[in-house]
Amino acid sequence: TQELRVLPSEAGLIDGGGVFAVMGPTGAGKTTTTAKLAARFVVRHGADKLALLTTDGYRIGGHEQLRIYGKILGVPVHAVRDAADLKLALDELKNKHTVLIDTVGMSQRDRAVAEQVEMLMSAGRPVKRLLVLNATSNGDTLNEVVHAYQGGGLDGAVISKIDEAASLGPVLDCALRHQLAIHYLATGQRVPEDLHLANSQYLVHRAFKARLTPSPWALETDELAFALAGAKPETEVRVA
Repeated sequence: TQELRVLPSEAGLIDGGGVFAVMGPTGAGKTTTTAKLAARFVVRHGADKLALLTTDGYRIGGHEQLRIYGKILGVPVHAVRDAADLKLALDELKNKHTVLIDTVGMSQRDRAVAEQVEMLMSAGRPVKRLLVLNATSNGDTLNEVVHAYQGGGLDGAVISKIDEAASLGPVLDCALRHQLAIHYLATGQRVPEDLHLANSQYLVHRAFKARLTPSPWALETDELAFALAGAKPETEVRVA
């Protein structure tokens, strides 16, 4: 657990303030995570000190989803299209304690990811980037995601879909490999209840916890012996 970096308290994020961009691939849970963070902030500091931005002008209903959350929380939501829009918006919102940016989701293999990172890095104000990692993804996919989004460095990660993942091994391995600090864990869709400060002991316990049902991908004892010996089980069906 000592090697697994987690956020020690919310003071540096919720109380420290600044501009935060929530990033990640399509379907990782960015908009819901942004809403959860916004709700936690409003409870502690009030709606008048927070602003929400969205760069999601491509996905049908993407902007509207965040706008609904903003209306519930009493927080204004501003849409930005490009780097110039972002600079202008952040300048107008400079008196806000915290600004949360919900970025457009895209595949980690999309070249536009680098453009999105560059837009945030040239925003005129420091933007802390939080990467949402889907706990249900496999290790290779997660590794690609981090490589694509880490340009200029990431400030932390949020692990989403904890409640859906059969194992946390791949996502924790990815965080360790890339030395990512895990800030929060998302365990469902409820706002803001299903967002929790990361706990390293809980994460390690979940990673090594026995499965409720046996995995069809796990090698049986006799299969493992054959695999190590470079042989094939006698029960293998051969097609002529």
